[in-house]
This record gives sequence, C-alpha cells and structure tokens, in this order.
Amino acid sequence: MQRALMSATNLPVMVWKIGLTSPPAREAFGASEPAVGRLAASAILNTGTEARQVWPETFAEAEIVFELGADLPSSGTPYTRETVLPAIKAIHGGIELAAPRYDTSDLPLGLFVADNAMGYALVLGKRLSHSWEDRFADMAVDILVDGEVQEHGSTTRVMGNPLDALVWLANWLCENGEGGLRREQLVTSGSCTGATPVKAGETVTAAFGGIDAARVTLVS
Repeated sequence: MQRALMSATNLPVMVWKIGLTSPPAREAFGASEPAVGRLAASAILNTGTEARQVWPETFAEAEIVFELGADLPSSGTPYTRETVLPAIKAIHGGIELAAPRYDTSDLPLGLFVADNAMGYALVLGKRLSHSWEDRFADMAVDILVDGEVQEHGSTTRVMGNPLDALVWLANWLCENGEGGLRREQLVTSGSCTGATPVKAGETVTAAFGGIDAARVTLVS
C-alpha cells in the first residue's frame, strides 16, 4: 500500500520514517521489528514554521534525524555501524508529526503500516553536528507544548542507540527490494519521547541535550 501510494504521486522518497523503535511501542502493535514510512519533500517543514492539523488526531515526537551525504545501496554484505558512518552528512534535531488517516489511532499492525506508519510531516530542526558523535547515543530529549515539558525522554529509547536504527533501515531496505538509501535523503530514527497528542493553536518544541532544536505551531 505504501509503495503504491508513493508511486502514484510520481515523487521520490525524501524522508524515511522509522517507527516502533522501542519495545513498548512494538508490544502495543504486536510487532516483532520496527516499521517504516515514507515522505516526499513537500512533507519537510522548516523549524519555526506552521503546520496544519488536517486529521482528527495529531501526535508530536522528538527524533534524531540523519541527513545522508552518500548512497547506501543494496549490498550483499549487511551494513554495520562502521559502514554507515561515512554516509552521514549531518545530525539534526527534529519533530515528527504523526497522524492517522482513520478515525482512530488504535489500529492493528497491518493498517498502521498501510497508513504510512502514521507519518504526516517532518519538522527539520537545527543541525546538531556534521557527523555522528557518541553523545547522541545517550542524550536527554524533551518535548514541550507551549513552553511546558510534556515528556522527558532519551535517545536510548530508539533501539538503545539511534545509530542502530539507521543500520536497521539500511539493511531492511536492501532485504525488501527498496534499493537502499540515497544521498540527500533524511531518516527519522524513531521517537525519543513517545507520542504526545497536540492540537491546533499549540506550539511544540523539541530540545536535545538542553538545546531547543525544532519548533512548530499547529494551525487549523
């Protein structure tokens, strides 16, 4: 379903979204591994901008975002931390806006995946580094709504280390005939804070290591 819908737009995938990267999230959906979604360039928003609340339910998640500076093509040899590192051009803070196209977010796993893993938009925030640094493996992350902290989180919620989420995706794409990752694509590695319900009129901020890196205001 995801492939068919993306193909119908005639637009390339510019953002790969990884979801269900924590054990509680996978348990909630009965999943044995993370899930993948895809977004076109039109779904990438600059930090400080506005986003429309199009669907009845909208959630905000603070995420480490990888920007790729080189391809990670299909390979007969599985990717590792060491082999994905040279392809990383930058590390950003970001906010993923998730929204179900159904009347509820209480979906079985198959519908969750068919619904693009609820991927709606990516707010691409400040560049935190030009390359991977070990501090990103265990960094405090907060998500705030109208200046009030709603959730204290950590990058460790993302498969224990967000870099491992990138490795997982690179291998998953190779194994599932997607052709691997391409230069200039972005990868949202998974929620560091869980899914925070948000609504029109609210401003959401994601802070990484105490730095406000991404912000978006929802409008009707």
